[in-house]
Amino acid sequence: MKILLISSNRERHPWPIPPIGACYVASSLERSGFDVQLLDILFSENPSSAITEMIRQFMPDMVAVSIRNIDNLDRQYSHYYLDDVKKSVIDPVKRATSAPLVIGGASVSIMPERIMDFLGVNYAVCGEGEETMVRFARHLQSKSDISSIGGLFYRNDEKITENPIERIEDLDGLALPRIYRWVDWKKYRFNYAPYPVQTKRGCALTCSYCVYNRIEGHHYRLRDPEKVVDEIEDIIENCKPQVIEFTDSTFNIPLEHAMEICREIIRRKIRVSFNTMGINPGAVTEELVTLMKEANFMEVSCTPESGSERMLKALGKNFTLKQVEQAARLLSKAGIPVVWYFLFGGPGEDETTVRETFSFIEKNIDKRDLVFITSGIRVLPGSPVYTYARETGQLSGSTDILRPVWFQPEGINIETMLYMINREVITHGNYINLQDNSDKSVLARTLKKVYSFLGLKEPVWVNVMRRDYIFKLSGYNRYRLWKLETEHREYSS
Repeated sequence: MKILLISSNRERHPWPIPPIGACYVASSLERSGFDVQLLDILFSENPSSAITEMIRQFMPDMVAVSIRNIDNLDRQYSHYYLDDVKKSVIDPVKRATSAPLVIGGASVSIMPERIMDFLGVNYAVCGEGEETMVRFARHLQSKSDISSIGGLFYRNDEKITENPIERIEDLDGLALPRIYRWVDWKKYRFNYAPYPVQTKRGCALTCSYCVYNRIEGHHYRLRDPEKVVDEIEDIIENCKPQVIEFTDSTFNIPLEHAMEICREIIRRKIRVSFNTMGINPGAVTEELVTLMKEANFMEVSCTPESGSERMLKALGKNFTLKQVEQAARLLSKAGIPVVWYFLFGGPGEDETTVRETFSFIEKNIDKRDLVFITSGIRVLPGSPVYTYARETGQLSGSTDILRPVWFQPEGINIETMLYMINREVITHGNYINLQDNSDKSVLARTLKKVYSFLGLKEPVWVNVMRRDYIFKLSGYNRYRLWKLETEHREYSS
């Protein structure tokens, strides 16, 4: 049986993300004896034509489409992806073949039924796809009972039937994704993309805006640290990445697991740089930071989301401002560059909490670090914010939230909040929002290519601060500030 997987993500901002999930599924299907091809359209100039040609040549018996994001989760610079997925991926597949079409990926796990209806498909995988896709492919071969395939959603007499999700407990038993086998890794490397590795799945935290545990479950399933580093050695041997990124939602929870991975990297004398998304400030210790430094972490991302004690509680965080202060102090002392993520617009946000957050950043965050600011909380089903919005009347039962719907904080006007945010971004060289981090400028694209070619060992975002210095010298920041103030006065009047 021939199976075509299509990775539909085309977002290269702030850098292209290799499709680790689709590659896990491809490797699992291949290990089970299926003939598999993976089409990655991220760099394709004409994805519809690429899909049509691949189907014509390969003639698959089944097509599976991986969908990474519904939208970019930013209120000020919102971008919705599903329209393009339907036009450039789903519709061309339907025109080119009558083979069964199934969708999966992180976004599908958030709103499977609604996305099935929007895209007009009959099958969807909710949750992890490795075992579900193998079982579904075998069903297509043998016409076996479909109701026993965990995590499969399917249309039955115009109704969608949902099979309960089954989590994979033994992650070490999965076939390695070996991304370099399935995609053109050189293109990613040339665009300064880190190579992704998972050390665990699941999240036991309860942040009020987050649906990560809807995608991967509420409890941690850990990979053996030795197996993780075995994979890293395989990656280095086969494609020599500049940077390997741990893509867990929170790398340092459980804390001992993260430290054991660092110890194993150090013990084997691994010669590559690392970074990680999602350092939780509540689990940053001096021992962890020391180990990460010795293991050659060139940068980390830390996600306090707020510098207001009141907002930390409203956002459901498991740490205090004192713990964020300690994390900032330890990371700065160790000389590990940090991207700090802050999120505005949650329940209880007002002008006081916005000012508290910026005051906290000014006082505690190293000026050499990057502060990444996101405006607005996207309301997603399964999150505490969704429940709160329903209870307070912001959402009705008929509200369609497939397209972005934003939480409305009672204590601050959205335009005022955005003005306060943008003023701080313009007047601080190490602050950035989504628009400032755009990959569309010639300068941004060129800098990434230069970094990749030269193999520079500093985070590419350091150039944001260099660029801001040029903006100040040229007077461009004064113009930006004048324009912002003028627009705000016009709105206020």
